[in-house]
Amino acid sequence: MAQLFYSACACLQLPPRHPGTPSSSLYSSQLGSAIPRRIGNKLAVVTRPEVETDGCGTGTRVFVVSDLHTDYSENMCWVKSLSSRTHDKDVLVVAGDVAETYTNFLLTMSILKDKFRHVFFVPGNHDLWLRREKTDYACKDFHVCKWPDDLKNGGTSLALYFDSLNDENWYIVEDILRRCSHIISFSHFVPRQELCPEKRMLFYPNLPKIIGSKYLETRIRAIHGAEGRQSACHVFGHTHFCWDAILNGIRYVQAPLAYPRERKRRMNGGEYWLPFCIYSSGNFAERVSPCYWSDYYSVNPRTPEVTQLAPWVSRFYTKV
Repeated sequence: MAQLFYSACACLQLPPRHPGTPSSSLYSSQLGSAIPRRIGNKLAVVTRPEVETDGCGTGTRVFVVSDLHTDYSENMCWVKSLSSRTHDKDVLVVAGDVAETYTNFLLTMSILKDKFRHVFFVPGNHDLWLRREKTDYACKDFHVCKWPDDLKNGGTSLALYFDSLNDENWYIVEDILRRCSHIISFSHFVPRQELCPEKRMLFYPNLPKIIGSKYLETRIRAIHGAEGRQSACHVFGHTHFCWDAILNGIRYVQAPLAYPRERKRRMNGGEYWLPFCIYSSGNFAERVSPCYWSDYYSVNPRTPEVTQLAPWVSRFYTKV
């Protein structure tokens, strides 16, 4: 169905194991594509890079996407529309939130595996909810299921516990670090607050409280180095904001399909640019463009001391 990459990092462009052994050739050409989007009564044009797919040879390309949410029929149709011929030699990284139901999850991952040579996946908070309300409520009523005493909500114990699960397979990461020149790590959740708009910019002001943890960022730094490097990239999801930024030497990318209503409301170029090609021709691709929030923060500092709501947020709320 799909390959679960337990260490949540993929290595690219392995150096030859023996002197004189040539590395595989890598390829890709970038073209520009103009996508019209209607904003109110105006027609805007969003330009995004596309990867040329004909005559590609035998190199390696890596595509990324997150938040497929294929319980929505429009999103499932998008998955089915992906070309098998175009991607049959490519790698796809799926950064969580595929589907809530087992049927849709299995169908989605099966389709992706048929279309791509390799599929790497990390679970998100909307994967496999498997709702059985009556059974669930009965278990809660009789306290059948509960956290261990040392793991509690309201603190950092849960985040620290789940982060520690990576320790068992850390030797795999160490082997990758010795052998690989380019590394892509990925998670569903967000490793840094700087990868989310400020509270006053958000319709849901509590979003920054539920997007990730500092332990995730520490784990990423253990992979890519405290100062990062040009060959370091981390892919994430969860917040549904298109993002492409370099922070302390690591490139952070989010390329979400998101909900249909979000694609209609936000001028982010629709879904035609997805999945995003992050690696080709032996190197990382040019940045996602446009990428509105990370574009904004590339020229504007974060100002958490400012508490006045953004105009689009203030219009959303009624004073009491």
